[in-house]
Order: sequence, then C-alpha cells, then structure tokens
Amino acid sequence: MRTVRFAIVGCGKITERLALPQLAHNRHAAVAALIDINRTSALRMARQFHIDQRLVWTSWRRMLRYADVDAVAVNVPNALHAEIAVAALEAGKHVLVEKPIATTLADADAMIAAARRHRRVLMVEQTQRFDPAHETAHRLLRAGAIGAIREVRGRLGHAGPQYWAGTTKTWLTDRRLSGGGALMDVGAHIVDLLRWFSGKRIRRLCCRTSTLHKRLKVEEAAAAILEFEDGTLGAFDASWTTQPYEISTVCYGDRGTLRTSFGRGPRVALELSRRRGDPNQFDRPVQYPKVPDGSRQGGAYAAFIRSIRTSTPPLISGAEGRATLEVLLAAYESAKTRRWVELTTGRA
Repeated sequence: MRTVRFAIVGCGKITERLALPQLAHNRHAAVAALIDINRTSALRMARQFHIDQRLVWTSWRRMLRYADVDAVAVNVPNALHAEIAVAALEAGKHVLVEKPIATTLADADAMIAAARRHRRVLMVEQTQRFDPAHETAHRLLRAGAIGAIREVRGRLGHAGPQYWAGTTKTWLTDRRLSGGGALMDVGAHIVDLLRWFSGKRIRRLCCRTSTLHKRLKVEEAAAAILEFEDGTLGAFDASWTTQPYEISTVCYGDRGTLRTSFGRGPRVALELSRRRGDPNQFDRPVQYPKVPDGSRQGGAYAAFIRSIRTSTPPLISGAEGRATLEVLLAAYESAKTRRWVELTTGRA
C-alpha cells in the first residue's frame, strides 16, 4: 500500500491541532473523507486545510458504506469511540482512536476483538509517548541508565477544558460522553507514561478526586498511589486546575534518578548516585541528555501509517489502551469507595 487514505471522524480541536497537521506532512497519507455531524464545522476545517469540500460527510455510517478509505481516525467524545471503531474495523478499515480507548472495558474488548477478527491495525493515540523528551527517557530507562526502577511518579495538569476547547461548555465535562473529568482526560496520559516507563503491571491503587474550584459535574483533580506487581510503588496526579501547563515524571532507580519536565529548563535530567560510599551523593554532575527537536517516530499518525504499510504491530495496541483504561476505572472505583482497588489484569 503506497498511500493510506484516511477518514477523519470528528472535526474538533484534536483533528485541527494534531490529526490534519500531521497528515499534511506525511507523503504516505491522504485525507479521503472528513466527517462531522456539524457540516459547517467540517466545511470550515476542509477550507482551513485545503481539502476538497466534496470529501465532507455528516454521517460516518454512510462514509463507511460509500467512501474509498483504508483507515479511520476516531476523534469524537470518548463514549462514542467503540461504536465507530468496531463498525470501521468490521468494514475492513484500520483504526486510530484518540485516548482513552473507550469508557468501559466491555467496549475496549469489543474493539480489540474486532481488530483481531478482521486482521486490522487498532492503535490508541497516546500523544505523550511521541514527545521527544519522553522518547529519550524511555530509551535511557530501557538501556538501564538508572538501574532497576524502584519508584515512579508523574503529574499532568492544565487549566481545564477552557485551556483546550476554549470553553467549559464542552463534552469533556459531560460524564455521559467523556467518562469522567481530569482523571479520564489528562490522567490517561500520565498513567500510560508511568506504565510505559516502568514496564510493569499495576496491581492495585488508591485514589482520591476533588472538585473545589470549578462548577463542574466531573472531577477537576485526582491523585493516586500505585502498587506494581513486584511491590514497586508509584504515584500520579491529574489536574484541571494547573496554570501554566505542567507535565513531569520522576523515575527512581538503584543507580540514580531520571526526570522529565515541560518548561523553560532541560527536558530530561539524569542524576547518578555514587557506586561506592554515600549513595546520597552524586557520582558526577547532573547530565542533561540531548533531546531531539521532533519525535523519532514522527508522531502518532506516522507510527500508525508505518504499522499499516509494513504489517507490523502498532506501537500502542488496543491491549495497551485497555490496560490504561483499567487503571483509570479502578481509580474511579477507589475514589468512590475510598478503598484500595485490585486490578484484575492490568497487563497489555
């Protein structure tokens, strides 16, 4: 397959800021259909990205029946992911779905089963894995830069829906469509990163959520303690009350510490402890590994296209997305019951 013909379902901010810009710079991709129930929004986006207006649809079902496409990008509210993804997979299309994979494990399982049954690629768009700093950190961790990982921590926060969508009146604050608030939204990113960095299964967790400052019907902040399968501990918090935007991770190993951050300073910092004597003293000055300007994978869409063209497994499979979703749902259960919650699987 020389060119992957894409149908983009949903003409919101994800499509405008991520999907269409990435596809516009990929010589192996072409936009063959643009779908939104609001035709005005779809036409506006078509004009913005110089897409033929004859490729605009208002029904994804009709598009699947009549349009000539190879892959479908699902960029709609979380609770709608499964219906569209399963239908697309059953129609023989590859699917790239925005995180989280779904809002229930049953929906995630249906998507995974459809991809397996029809031998199509199902990939979850966890964009933080394609941040050059996170790619660099993951490479260092897998190379054993800090030795065996003993503890991981992560944080992701921004000002909330108005930061991304420009208003609080968005499906992100409607639990029926989103599945939750900050935990389901930005928590999906940080949980995925901690799972990816550690390479370990989360066994159980304890979580608390709060809504103190915004008039929302979903949580604006969440914090959790994690216990991994080997007893390693971790923690994360996800917030819609952070200004300015912040994302950071810390991985503690038996030889040192690796930090990532977003801001004015270095993106990745490596601190190695002394091999002899006091381990609280550093063996050498803090190292700041070089971080490339762009993703080594070229971004989520490039990775997805490569998987299709080379018939290789996707970088973030449906099973990976399901494992992250299981953690998020367990966190909601813990916040509701105020107890530790055991995960039944948790492994991709």
